Amino acid sequence: MNAYFFLELDTTGPQIALFTPDYTGRDYCPVRVEGSELLDSTLELYVIDSKGIRQNATIAYYGTYFEGFIPFHNVAPGIANIYARARDTVFNLSNSVQKAVLVFGEDEVTGLEIETSEIPFLISAISKVPEIDLQEIIGDIDLQSFVIGGKTIVVVSSTTLLRRVAEIETRSDFMQYQFGNTVKLEAFFKDFDGNPVDPSNIKLIVYDSKFGVVSSIAITSENRVELGHYYYLYTLPAGTNPKTIYYEWYAEIQGSPTVKRESLKLVFI
Repeated sequence: MNAYFFLELDTTGPQIALFTPDYTGRDYCPVRVEGSELLDSTLELYVIDSKGIRQNATIAYYGTYFEGFIPFHNVAPGIANIYARARDTVFNLSNSVQKAVLVFGEDEVTGLEIETSEIPFLISAISKVPEIDLQEIIGDIDLQSFVIGGKTIVVVSSTTLLRRVAEIETRSDFMQYQFGNTVKLEAFFKDFDGNPVDPSNIKLIVYDSKFGVVSSIAITSENRVELGHYYYLYTLPAGTNPKTIYYEWYAEIQGSPTVKRESLKLVFI
């Protein structure tokens, strides 16, 4: 009796999809590339701007998808095209994908600015470590606190507190937030000279991981703190599976649109 076996070769490339917002400022543009199967860690990703200049980019690898931000600081205003191509674990090439993105901004190195920050709620189990003096640790940082269920809830007025107490990085692309929690999103608007300015048509837009709009919120004078400084208390969506959402401050300064985006990593616990 002859022994034999069948050898089946994978010669079919994966199918990928490219997700980005339809427009962005000359800052960072979020990008997600999803595959139909497990991908190799190699991704060809680049931007060709309205002047025909190519800029290669790198984003993080997560097995079946890639995700991250492409810096658009040197991308010319106008229509830019993002291109991506991946391969599977046996090096079959995927389809090539393309997405056109409208880039706002003046044709200058210096653009309009929006600075952003998130202020989370920090919960410290004081009942387990009664010897800790929060005020001594915090120093001169202003804060408010109240007790719920034996735990002290500290409303953080500066992300510096998280660095001092929790010793963690507070940038939004590293910080993790719990589903259903509330964050205070703040924006500081500046003109070309770096001076605070009150813009017009201010909106806070929240996107899901594929850049579908979850919320579009009109920001009014009720959200104004002082010249150029606005905030919004946003309750994060519910869920259990870790995921990323994006939020965007959109405004028009001196008649010119400008945007600023950040990401929030959501976890159950």
